[in-house]
Amino acid sequence: MRPRKVTLEESIAQLARETGASESFVEKVRALFLGRGIDLEDSAEPYTHALLDAFRRHASLRQQFDEARASLVRLHTNLTELGDAFQGQLGRLRALRDSLERRNAEARREAASDERNSLRLVPGDHDRSIVPGPKDIQ
Repeated sequence: MRPRKVTLEESIAQLARETGASESFVEKVRALFLGRGIDLEDSAEPYTHALLDAFRRHASLRQQFDEARASLVRLHTNLTELGDAFQGQLGRLRALRDSLERRNAEARREAASDERNSLRLVPGDHDRSIVPGPKDIQ
């Protein structure tokens, strides 16, 4: 007794279950055969290797896309945390700049006040003019 032939439709359905292929991919595979005039009730034997390869590649690509998507989510999270850290540092730097500007303004006011209160030298009776030159009378 000969074993019952497995149809393309059955093979496609089985591979879709085994690999978790999306319905859209399964429909594209079916459309590929139908577009070439191959009935889905025909034997899957001549196409078994190609179908298995296609479904495995699709599963591999799906896994890689899922990993890439997860990496993007982690990257976005890390960038958000980095942005928050930079904002915190920026806030600290601005507070430090403001504090330094206040101190500099106070120091300038104190210097101006000290300058006004300091003794100024004015020419007076006790000043001596010294001009370097020869010892001869000029």
